[in-house]
Amino acid sequence: MEHIISGNGRIRFGRFDTPVAPIDIRPYSLKTAMGKNRSNFIKKLSFKQFVFIGIIGPDIIFGSAVVNLKYITSGFVYAYDRSTRALYDIEKTGLPLPGKCRISIDPENPSARISTRGLQIEINKDRLQAESGDVSIDVRLDRSKTTPLRLCSRAGYTGWVYTQKTTPIPVTGVIKIPGKEIKLAFDKHMALMDWTAGFMRRETFWNWAASAAVLNDGRRFGLNLSAGVNETGFTENAFWVDEKMTKIDTIEFRFDPDDLLAPWHIRSSDAHADLTFQPDCQRNQQINAGIIASRFTQMIGRFSGTLKTDAGETITIKDIPGWAEDHFARW
Repeated sequence: MEHIISGNGRIRFGRFDTPVAPIDIRPYSLKTAMGKNRSNFIKKLSFKQFVFIGIIGPDIIFGSAVVNLKYITSGFVYAYDRSTRALYDIEKTGLPLPGKCRISIDPENPSARISTRGLQIEINKDRLQAESGDVSIDVRLDRSKTTPLRLCSRAGYTGWVYTQKTTPIPVTGVIKIPGKEIKLAFDKHMALMDWTAGFMRRETFWNWAASAAVLNDGRRFGLNLSAGVNETGFTENAFWVDEKMTKIDTIEFRFDPDDLLAPWHIRSSDAHADLTFQPDCQRNQQINAGIIASRFTQMIGRFSGTLKTDAGETITIKDIPGWAEDHFARW
């Protein structure tokens, strides 16, 4: 296994094609911009983690996340019924009470948990279980069927972020929403996982687009595109067809910030991606609490357009479901 942090505390930047070891930050010395060492207390407080799992099928779009910012924790579960266009959504944010929220430091064997009144989420390697007022889920994820994008990049002058994007992931299990039980099957439902940890910029933003679905010809499809974060010398932009990943260059997001439900245009500088995203639904969160702030909008919708593989194949997609985000954070 490869190590992100060397024995002398140096960070290794770049893409990793083989599994990485658990990210133990103890050897790392976090410094100020002027070169002074931060205390261990500040280092622990500054290390942030989150895990997002999304599931897409012809009948449902599901999302769940556990977020640990050390001084605040958050979790959410939602399900979007594609037939009725109903959105069932619950989110809990609070103080980091002992035992109520945890995320492991091992991206290859991810585990996370949050337990609050009205919301419980448990991620254990290849299983996701969650329970909220309107939504419950118990699913298995077969992560052996795709190759993750593993990336470590600089964040500001002294920080760094490691992110691991895994998509598409075949999934099976059950999602329950009011009046309906949806059985997930490997040939129709796909998932993605975003595992991210590090010393992120104090103030940052990103746009993000992603999908995990089945193409009309039966091949498994995954997409991960972003701008504004994790692109200092490298990018996290790629798409997958079956188990083959095509890495692509920087991405431009064009959208109307005053009308996020209008179509988005998303394209890469190397012409490997030229997509239109049509939103169908949106989730919003706004927090403005002095030292922390978040303006988060996650759109649920459909992608159409073209993607070009390294082998020269042009893949035309139409109404492939997925997500797009516009997010500002101060943390």
